[in-house]
Amino acid sequence: MSISRIHVPVWVLMSLILAACSSTPRIDAPVNTEWEQRRQVLGAISNWEFIGSLNVRDASDAHSSRIRWQQSGDVYQINLWGTFNVGATRIDGRPGEVQITQQGEDPVFTESPEALLYQELGYELPVTELNYWIKGIPAPGPSSDLEFGETSQLRAFRQIGWQISYMAYTNFGLETLPTRIRIEKAPLRLDLTRLRWTLPDVPASTGD
Repeated sequence: MSISRIHVPVWVLMSLILAACSSTPRIDAPVNTEWEQRRQVLGAISNWEFIGSLNVRDASDAHSSRIRWQQSGDVYQINLWGTFNVGATRIDGRPGEVQITQQGEDPVFTESPEALLYQELGYELPVTELNYWIKGIPAPGPSSDLEFGETSQLRAFRQIGWQISYMAYTNFGLETLPTRIRIEKAPLRLDLTRLRWTLPDVPASTGD
């Protein structure tokens, strides 16, 4: 005895598939509301100053310096001094214009600080992204592997090939800011430590 085949129209099959899909509940990724609020608050901070230490280590060398970073809107000044072979270095920047001055040398001008800093100092210093990283938030653009502490403080993330880790925070009014940051892209490791922050209208805080 032969069994006849039953032909189901394609449109019927598609309707069944769509109905099954529509009946499946949608599962959204969890949203860390407290972190999003914190990120907006930190992102809105556009004027600050901090003083601390910058320790640089790669596969063959290690050295350290003092660092002072002053930010006023889009304008910044970074001073490095201490045990660098190049001596004191001053970076004055604004969008599209950066001036780097080393002790005893004429100023050098560029549109972006990263390439010139590598040429002058011998290592990468991602100044553009550091503007955000030092406050405890990723820079605009893709980032991944975000890790949080119990109070929604960012503990670690990855961005543009760098691993950023926050090893300590300090209370600062109603907010907290990093006092120890490790920034790594093998074989280079940058440690910002003992950061002492000053914000407008708020007394200076003391890092750990």
